[in-house]
Amino acid sequence: MHEEIVARLSSFENAVAQFEDVIGTEADDLRMECGIISADAMQAHLAKLVEENRLLNIGIIGRVKAGKSSLLNSIFFNGESILPKAATPMTASLTVMKYGDTFSATVEYFTAQDVENIKKEHNSYQTEWEKKYEENKKDVEERAKKRGETPEPDKAKRITDTAMKNTAKFASFDQYERMKKSGVQPPSQETQAIGANSLSELLGKLNEYVGAEGKMMPFTKGVEIFLPQDALHDICVVDTPGINDPVISREARTNEYLKECDVVFIISSAGQFVSKEDMSLMDRVLGKEGVSKLYLVASQTDNQLYGSVLEESKHDLNKAVQKVTADLSSHALTTLSSLNSKNPETNGQFDQLIKDGEERVIITSAICHAMSLNYDKRNSWDNDMNHVWGLLKESYRDYFDSDTGAMASLELLSGVKKVIEKIDVARSKRIEITAEKLAKYINAQAASITDFSKRLVEEAKTKIYKVNNTDIAAVKELKKKNEKLFSKGTEAIDGTYEDCVDDFKATIRNVITGKSKDLFEETKKGIINTEQSRTETRRWTTGILFWKKHHSENYEIRTLRTGIVKSALNDLVSELQDMLVNSVEEAKKDWKKEVQSRVTKALTSAVEDVDLIDVDMLKTALRRLVNNMELPDLDLGSNKFNSSLSGTLEDDDIDRFNDEVMGYMSNLRNIFNKARDEFISKAEQSAKREKMSGMIFSDLKKQLESLEKDIANKELTLERLKKCRSSLERIA
Repeated sequence: MHEEIVARLSSFENAVAQFEDVIGTEADDLRMECGIISADAMQAHLAKLVEENRLLNIGIIGRVKAGKSSLLNSIFFNGESILPKAATPMTASLTVMKYGDTFSATVEYFTAQDVENIKKEHNSYQTEWEKKYEENKKDVEERAKKRGETPEPDKAKRITDTAMKNTAKFASFDQYERMKKSGVQPPSQETQAIGANSLSELLGKLNEYVGAEGKMMPFTKGVEIFLPQDALHDICVVDTPGINDPVISREARTNEYLKECDVVFIISSAGQFVSKEDMSLMDRVLGKEGVSKLYLVASQTDNQLYGSVLEESKHDLNKAVQKVTADLSSHALTTLSSLNSKNPETNGQFDQLIKDGEERVIITSAICHAMSLNYDKRNSWDNDMNHVWGLLKESYRDYFDSDTGAMASLELLSGVKKVIEKIDVARSKRIEITAEKLAKYINAQAASITDFSKRLVEEAKTKIYKVNNTDIAAVKELKKKNEKLFSKGTEAIDGTYEDCVDDFKATIRNVITGKSKDLFEETKKGIINTEQSRTETRRWTTGILFWKKHHSENYEIRTLRTGIVKSALNDLVSELQDMLVNSVEEAKKDWKKEVQSRVTKALTSAVEDVDLIDVDMLKTALRRLVNNMELPDLDLGSNKFNSSLSGTLEDDDIDRFNDEVMGYMSNLRNIFNKARDEFISKAEQSAKREKMSGMIFSDLKKQLESLEKDIANKELTLERLKKCRSSLERIA
């Protein structure tokens, strides 16, 4: 279909080019007014639209050791260990995998500002640790004194370490400590390209940057890996870092990547399915944009096939798999339903997981997949594989007593085929979405071209009428009237136009100020409602032996999910930008009509002679001049909200995060107001760049000169205009 629309536009371009001398100016004016780009530009835009939407974006979320790398290696690389494993949740880099013609990678290092931010958080953590340690030391000593005992060495330190590891700043502390221990100076360059002749060579080189013991690992922000693997054709895989990312800029980019994903797999160990940490990671897929498809992937499910599951299934593997899937789905449903009810601000993001239940839960086992791939090489299996094989054969003998049955059972447990099926569904959806985007764009362009063609045909008819019904004497008379009009109407035109511009300024300022205020208040209200609380019980014992007494008391802990807030704030930036531009464009449409009406009325009143004014020519001049008014660019994109705090926060961290949020909103309001004023000022300068009267009379003069020229060659002009009209009508 897009070939047809491009061909149609090209035909109009050829017709206009053929009759440039009689319709060129009018065609240029109408193209601008109708927003018609060139056929070549449209072809390029369509190709870009197809290319941009061709890539299937797959997001992977999961805590460290949940089995992310193993699953990805199983899906895309037949179980080979391609993706590196993170040393800790804090050191996991953002990894993006794409297809490439050669084995290569681009490593991105932390910037000097990133390192400085990490260092500040590290120092702040140490200060808080010292304070907490002194409190715990005093408490340990007092308790020991009451019991008549000697304080246990290092107990205060252990308590402090355990408590502080759960704080947001620990990520920065850990990261900076690794930097210091590496003995390497922070790289001066921002990126480094790595090339290799083979996969093994590339992985060996990458180990230096993302491996657990790699010297450059503490300084690696992210890595893009390009592999000539067929499985990666038209696919981009985003493997995300853990929570509490110490690098604000990486956290922001991770969230941006995830918003673009067509499908996101949330990987959670079956033994701790949809845990508190998983919920914190899932914050990243919250937001108005949402994600096309969400799936919960239970990894290491082979460990769940024993005990009560084995007993209830009576050694039937199919029933065991069904029970594990049902149990995990039920647990996820309960957890997510509770989250949705307690947090309405999540916008029902998890509704698809809740509604579809078991369809959204996939059980997997990377070790079973590895066993199925190497089934004929059982002598090469490691101890873990042999251990799992022994348990399966003993517990589900009927399913593993033949090679055929064993292979089928291992494939069932691996779950890889089901994951690939979901990717294929997302790919089909991507194709469907691309087709919808193309159709929407093409339909809009077709409507614009139809409007353009109709109006251009009318312009040709109007010109034919004027040339037919006007003679040279009439044109000369119009020129004289134009001179009188200029002498009498200049002040009226300029004064009225100045008033129109001032009114336009006031109108758009009021509209933008009102709408921006609503957006800020709506966002602030939503953020305030994100804070929740939960009740926990503190228990302790006093006395000894028969005099021992147990005590308990309930207390409230405030909680806040940062992903919801971050998404809301970054949505606000986009909404403000879109609102400003759209408001001005909308106001400009009404203003154009107002300018034509008020200037014509003022001119008529000033000259006191309606016959002096050719209304059609005046409207053409005014329309052309207003259309040429350029609006300045506005980009608030660099003012996205970033914070080192992520996941679900509690108590003091909430206050710190809220201070950051309120400070950001206050700063954003100031930035926006300044950008609004600059935008309006530049728009005013564009509107007033020249005296309106001079531009109008210059345009009227050109119109009369063109008409005079057409009449001087009346027969030839009429012949070409009629041919032009016929040509345009055939295409239309």
